[in-house]
Order: sequence, then C-alpha cells, then structure tokens
Amino acid sequence: MSATIRAIYRQGLFEPLEPLEGLTENQVIELEVRLLPPVTRSPRIMGGQPCIAGTRMPIDWVFQFLEHGYSLEQFLEFYPQYTREQVEKAVQYAVDTMGYPHPQLA
Repeated sequence: MSATIRAIYRQGLFEPLEPLEGLTENQVIELEVRLLPPVTRSPRIMGGQPCIAGTRMPIDWVFQFLEHGYSLEQFLEFYPQYTREQVEKAVQYAVDTMGYPHPQLA
C-alpha cells in the first residue's frame, strides 16, 4: 500500500502541500509513502524473526504469551510501549498471512 504526497522541503522538514500556494513546480517534490505491514522481519533485528513492525518484539512472543493464558490486556500492562491496535493488527496479520492459529484476544 502506498500514497503519493506533494510536499515542499523547508527548514529540514517535508511539509505537505494542499494547493501549490504560488510555488513553482521545481520547488515541489512528490514523495511516495509505503506503509509497513504490521509484522516485518529483518536479518539484523532479532535474528530475522517476524516482529511487530518498527519494534524488536517477535510475534512468536505475543502468541506464546496468549497461549499461556494471559490476556491481551495483561500483555499491554507488561509492555505499555505497544498499543492495543498495534498488537491486534500484528496478530491478525500473522494469522492471515503467516499460518499462525487464531488466538483468543479477549
């Protein structure tokens, strides 16, 4: 999934443009933004294990946590740096595309 954004670079930041606001075409840049899937893997992060995107939390750990009878709320209490939405999307992605069994998230 990607989106194209028209922007201008000012003072070290890209600022989105909604009309051109009197700028010439050579002052405008188009950026293609690609959204990461909720689970990613890199050989340089956790030995290549699939992790919640942008983190070092292996998705296997999330599933093991849930399989041992802990709830998603308990997981989020232990790991407050993650949001419920972030973990739910990662779990659903792992179920849909990676063959993980569907856990109870209640």
